[in-house]
Amino acid sequence: MSDSLAIVLLYVTLAFLGAFYVVWVIIDRRKRTESGWTEWCRTAKALPWRDRWELCRATLRGRVVSDPRLAALVVQRAERYHAWLDRSIRPGSSTRWFGLGFAALSLLGLFLALIGGAASWFDYRLEGALVGGLFGGALVGLLIYPWCALLRNQAQRCIDANRHAASLGEPGRKAAQ
Repeated sequence: MSDSLAIVLLYVTLAFLGAFYVVWVIIDRRKRTESGWTEWCRTAKALPWRDRWELCRATLRGRVVSDPRLAALVVQRAERYHAWLDRSIRPGSSTRWFGLGFAALSLLGLFLALIGGAASWFDYRLEGALVGGLFGGALVGLLIYPWCALLRNQAQRCIDANRHAASLGEPGRKAAQ
């Protein structure tokens, strides 16, 4: 394959990668709205930063909040977060395959950049950034599904633990024991 053909194919691949990302963002925003996540974000704006941070930490770690007055809020947040992630990774979801498609396009772009003699027409720093970005895109694309599945499980653990704590009416740390 000639260098000029590889460079043209690289540009076409990068254009497809950009379009692919835009479609992914549009679908993800729709799923956030359908799951109630954007509504929750509007609700959370009224909370102080410290409480928002506590809710985020509890959801991501799958633990009970330390302040019992936040137990109902963290359950609500975790339910919306869980619904958003569940819509994204359930079998048959279009976004479930977007990560693999993003990775495939990134690897194709990486391959074309390497065989196209990128060093002869790019500055070495720009070539390194391009190759590193495409490699990073491939890794993100391959790891997005397991990462979302892990976060969904953590959100479910948070829901279960905080529902129990809210029903007991005890401080969060005592309810977890």
